[in-house]
Amino acid sequence: MDRERIIEIVEDIISPILKAKDLVLVDIDYKGLGSRSVLSVYIDGRERPVTLKECEEVSGLLSLELDARDIIDHAYVLEVSSPGLDRVLRTERELEWAKGKKVKIHFEDGREMKGRLSDFSEEDFVIENESGKTNIKRSKVRKIKLDEV
Repeated sequence: MDRERIIEIVEDIISPILKAKDLVLVDIDYKGLGSRSVLSVYIDGRERPVTLKECEEVSGLLSLELDARDIIDHAYVLEVSSPGLDRVLRTERELEWAKGKKVKIHFEDGREMKGRLSDFSEEDFVIENESGKTNIKRSKVRKIKLDEV
């Protein structure tokens, strides 16, 4: 089974688990080959940080479902964790999760800007800080990182 299909199935499996625990899916990543494969699942609380205990519980439930469905036909490592501070935001799902959170924008020209991610589109990020709201073209951004402290 290919990487994208495994990620889709994992998302289908984990969504009801997270909903029941009032948690959100931030990202899923699947890397490596054979017994060196790692399936990483990043989760968070809706209005609060996720706890280690919640990560352990979700990992156990997800592991049982993955074993029952046997979608990965070789040994792999399952990691369930919080997205962590200072996370680079790569996907639309991560950006949606990061709305309202503090971020740091790293521009292509080397400048940086901090503020709250107010909104985003395919073309722009909307950042709110002491100067007000600023629309920033995505094409001018090298990376956007979570900056919660």
